[in-house]
Amino acid sequence: MRRRPPTGPPPPAAGPPPAERGRMDRAAPPRRARPPRPAGQHPRPAPPRRPPGASGAYRPAHTGGLTAAGAAVFGLGGTLLGGLVDHLATDGLGVVFGLAFLISSVFVAWKVRAQDWIAAIIAPPIAFAVTVVLVSTLLGGDTHESYLTRVGLDLITALSFKAGLLWGGTALAAVVVLVKRRLIDRASNAA
Repeated sequence: MRRRPPTGPPPPAAGPPPAERGRMDRAAPPRRARPPRPAGQHPRPAPPRRPPGASGAYRPAHTGGLTAAGAAVFGLGGTLLGGLVDHLATDGLGVVFGLAFLISSVFVAWKVRAQDWIAAIIAPPIAFAVTVVLVSTLLGGDTHESYLTRVGLDLITALSFKAGLLWGGTALAAVVVLVKRRLIDRASNAA
């Protein structure tokens, strides 16, 4: 069997690898000497360090309070507790459910930390809907409709007849968040 002659570039010449060859050809630039520091003068202090995760955005000094997950848990817990008690007492969602929803919305809005203020406004409608679905699922009457039909009708009924409560609780949470934010802004500007 005959071999074909090699095609392509010739093999590299012996010597250092190409990366080192380039370094050997270039000389390093001379280093500039620093001017001497006057006697008794210390180096410039470093600028103050920011805490980890801090950006240029406004962050209030007080960061304690509920996280977004905590806001969701407290909002849902309070609303669900009121809904279960109300359904067991009156076989429907009425006054106790409404009061529990409003109180949990205001509590979450007041206790949430500054970084998660938006969660205090988003949590009430989610807690409202989840409570209606869970109460319908757990304590729904024995009807001839399918599960999805019963839960869907209960959710539509609650959203239509209790829309004022839903909007009111969400608006109340938004007002509490805005007032709290204004108070923190004034306190930080005064300091």
